[in-house]
Amino acid sequence: MLTDEPDIEIVGEVASAEAMFEVIDEEPVDVVLLDIQMPGMSGLAALERLTADLPQLRVLIMSMHDQSSYVQRAIELGAAGYLPKSAGRGELLAAIRVTTEGQTYIHRELMEPLISDMRPGAKPPGKLSPREQQVLQAIANGSENKQIARELGISEATVKTYVRGVFDRLEVSSRAEAVAVGLRMGLIE
Repeated sequence: MLTDEPDIEIVGEVASAEAMFEVIDEEPVDVVLLDIQMPGMSGLAALERLTADLPQLRVLIMSMHDQSSYVQRAIELGAAGYLPKSAGRGELLAAIRVTTEGQTYIHRELMEPLISDMRPGAKPPGKLSPREQQVLQAIANGSENKQIARELGISEATVKTYVRGVFDRLEVSSRAEAVAVGLRMGLIE
């Protein structure tokens, strides 16, 4: 999508955060396109490290995770913009150019939910269904999705749906974060 643009030079394409850090150490980079979900280190953890080590670097998140909790967390960690993976070529180019100029770019359909969640009186995070609490407790006990599915008599795909729901409601992006927040909120023991 970007190779034919005269004002954009691609210095690397990588499949993991670790490989990204290697490229950044070797090549001058102005903008990084980063996904939330990657093998190894999560995109949010990579973002946090990038913005701490290279505050001048502009990081544009492009992810299938379009929940306002992800967008808000990415912005809090220093992302210069956030786009869904469904964004077209024109919007991606616009976002890259805007963020390169030092501005912030957030896909228009992500703005309203983000603003709504930040308004006074918005639904507080952390309200889990009884089944979500069971899944979170199983995660805290060290169970993997397959084991949780067996224990609760549900499919592994259903467990994944519950895990995503827990992440969204607790506004976290990892199992460890979910357990930490769950413990702090008294949702699990």
